[in-house]
Amino acid sequence: MPRSVVIYTSSAAFSGLAALLRLRAETRAFLPYTLSFAQKTGAGSIRVRVTELLDEAVLPAIMDMVKRGEASLASEADRDVRSASYEELITGADRTGRIVRLQWTSPLCVSLEGVPVPFPVMPLVFAGYRAKWSAFSPVPLPQGAEDVEMRARMVDFRISCVTGPPGPGAQGWAVVELEKGRTEEEIALFNGLVDFAFYCGTGLYTGEGWGQTRRMDRLPQARTGFST
Repeated sequence: MPRSVVIYTSSAAFSGLAALLRLRAETRAFLPYTLSFAQKTGAGSIRVRVTELLDEAVLPAIMDMVKRGEASLASEADRDVRSASYEELITGADRTGRIVRLQWTSPLCVSLEGVPVPFPVMPLVFAGYRAKWSAFSPVPLPQGAEDVEMRARMVDFRISCVTGPPGPGAQGWAVVELEKGRTEEEIALFNGLVDFAFYCGTGLYTGEGWGQTRRMDRLPQARTGFST
């Protein structure tokens, strides 16, 4: 079950957690977790958002930190604390809305045949969501996932180039529209993958704070109207 938690901890304890998670995942094709950048708090600790895509991939290590007094968990009132089963993400997805706004709160970089691309190329973005879903979900995606990712187009965006240790990345938002004429099942699949992005992140380096992704409820005045 995809889960998102927020911990308050020290920089040293967080570094230890990140190293442990990297070691446990080094043989996997995809990381079963994401980590946000650490944000300093007024109390001297740091705030970090952690997600897991596979049960027990992260939470046992975090609970050990809590027991040792090295970390504390944010309450469920925090907007970043949430969970949803893979089945819920698909069966509960919006079946009518073809237009979404994705916001990347940290830089993203996608991969095109092994080459880093510092821009949210939509087929690559959605192919990444589909690949991570297939890697960790016990619930297979409905047929048509590859077709959906090729029919989702960016129709408006506001993106800046941000440079970090891995190189340049894109940060900002994009309005994405699934082309007209799609079935309710295809629209639900599109929205289910968008909702999954909150947990799996977008693109490369998601274990280093990159690719943090949100679905924004309010749409800007966008240049929509993509058609078949």
